[in-house]
Amino acid sequence: MAATTTKTLEATLAPPTAHKERKLCDLLEIYREGLHEAFDAGCDTMSATSDVVTPYDLPYQAKAAL
Repeated sequence: MAATTTKTLEATLAPPTAHKERKLCDLLEIYREGLHEAFDAGCDTMSATSDVVTPYDLPYQAKAAL
């Protein structure tokens, strides 16, 4: 019988660049503003929340998460 060879792959994540880190911090700040405004407006449906967060400069995935 032939011997079985196993290879292991190891991956590490590189830290974000200063530019990407700043963009992520900005996105988080805008997301939180939208979240607070939606709560303050008493939104209890996705439609109402969407109406509140539409003007925010967020990707559609972030708006959908709200």
